[in-house]
This record gives sequence, structure tokens and C-alpha cells, in this order.
Amino acid sequence: MSFGKVPLKEFLYKIPSGNCEICPSIGEDDAIIKVNEPYIAIHSDPITESSVDPGFLSIAVACNDVNMKGTRCKWVLTTILLSTKKSLDRILSGINEACSILGCNVVGGHTEVVMNLPSDIVVTTAFSTTDKVLTARNAKEGDYVVMVGSAGIEGTWILANQFEDYLLKAGVKKETIESAKRFKHDIIVQEKALKVSEYAIGMHDTTEGGVLQALMEISKLSNLRAVIDPSLIPVRRETLEITKALSIDYLRLVSSGAFLVVTRNPEEVMKKVSEGNVIGRLIKGGPGLHLEGVGDFNEDFEEELVRFEGSYNGGR
Repeated sequence: MSFGKVPLKEFLYKIPSGNCEICPSIGEDDAIIKVNEPYIAIHSDPITESSVDPGFLSIAVACNDVNMKGTRCKWVLTTILLSTKKSLDRILSGINEACSILGCNVVGGHTEVVMNLPSDIVVTTAFSTTDKVLTARNAKEGDYVVMVGSAGIEGTWILANQFEDYLLKAGVKKETIESAKRFKHDIIVQEKALKVSEYAIGMHDTTEGGVLQALMEISKLSNLRAVIDPSLIPVRRETLEITKALSIDYLRLVSSGAFLVVTRNPEEVMKKVSEGNVIGRLIKGGPGLHLEGVGDFNEDFEEELVRFEGSYNGGR
């Protein structure tokens, strides 16, 4: 049979399992995990469109969100839906690589070849435990917003790997593309997040919708207005060159590898990271987003961004 559930014995011993009382094995339908802290941080994300190392990306992106609660990612459940079994080993290799970097373990999931599926889908639920609660709900007027990492890291990496020929035709230099292909491990933020978490009120990754969407979500969660200077948002040369060639706004480009920190101690945050900047503050009058030199954005965020496209160039 060319489709259906993949027999467990074909991949069970290829995944990084462990750190559980009962771990994945033939005959066990559940993992049992012992926890010692009062809170569980959980996040789930699908990788549905990228053909560039979806196994790695699925683990990295899901764990990044758990890291936003100031804790290491400890366990993942991964569902792999395959268009063909030929890609299974490549996906497992990416999962292993990401788990090795993060120090987390696969404790369950599902693996199946799906009839008429146009491309592979990898869905990861990441979770961990923590003794504290970080949330921008606790932000106050005057708190600072620090961005750690650079805008568009994930998107730049995907574009460089998946659309190299198109980028070359668009005038992007070969050396720029090759450099952007090396952004892969920068997508993982765990160590940076742990370094700054003690000074954070809340943290938010910049994946879906990019930096601007993350800023708007922080504003809505805190019920404060985010006043941001877009010229202070860190961005790498490779991202600038690639997005300019494609007429893409890098502040709306998928940006796993960067995150926002709401803090009252921006100097301490900045001491802990090499790539980052204070980009603005939260003030009364929210929710909403004010980009200096650009304009104001409120509830109809996406529609308002379209209205500004004629004059807005992604902060540069």
C-alpha cells in the first residue's frame, strides 16, 4: 500500500526520544511525563508550504513560541503527513537536528502517507514547564519594546533556498544568496530568549505577519499603543537586498529568529544579546501601532497597511 499510516518500526528508532517516564514504543499509545513546575507552556504550529527542511522548521518554530515564556522547550509531539514516503528520512533528519540543538525530545505524534496530498505537512506541538508567567498583559505605560534578532530571518532563508534562480534573475548577487542560505540555525531563538527572560514582562516571536503583526498583537494584548521607530528595527544586509529585489516589505516577512521583549530594563536586555535594539515604547491610547514617519494603524491593521504601501518601504 502506497498510502496510510507508516509502520512504527520504520522510524521509531530514528527520532530523539527520552525525558519521559513512558516514552514512545510499540504497544504504548501515550507518553507519561513527570513535571516538577506549576505551569505548562504549550504551542502548536504547522509547516504547510515550505519545502526547505520542513522537519527542522517545524520543531524550531514551535519551540520558539514556548521559549517566549522564558523556558526551554523540553518535549514535542510531531505529526508528519507525507505526500510520498520518500521524504520521510529527510524530514526526520531535520527533526533530529533541531531537537539536538534545542535539547528537546519527541514523545509522540503520527506519521502517515496521505493520498493526493500535494506536499508534505509537518505539525509540531511543543511544550515545557515553567515556574513563572510572562505576558504582555502585565505591561504598563512607558514600558520599552526591544527587538532581539533581525527582521525576516526565516523568510530570507526560505527565499534563498527555494527561489535561488528567481532571485538571480531579479538581480540579487550570488554571494548574498549563499550567505542567506546560512541563516538556518539563526531561526532558533532559545538561548537568546533564556538570557533575557529575567528582564522581560512579556515576549513575542515575530513569525506570522512579521514584525509589524507581532507589534500589533503586543499592543492589543497590553491595551497600550506601541510607538515604534521603524528605522531602529534590526535588519541584515541579505534581507534588505533580497526583499528589495522582490518588492517585499521585510517588516511583514515571516521572521522566526527574532522576537520582541517588553521590558522596564532595556539596558539589561541589550547587554545579553549581540543583535537587537530598543525600537519603541508602549503608551496610553491603545490598542494601536504608531510607526514614526509612516502613520497610525488600529483595528483594521491589514487594510491600513495596504493604504500606506505607496509611501512605506519597510523602514528604509
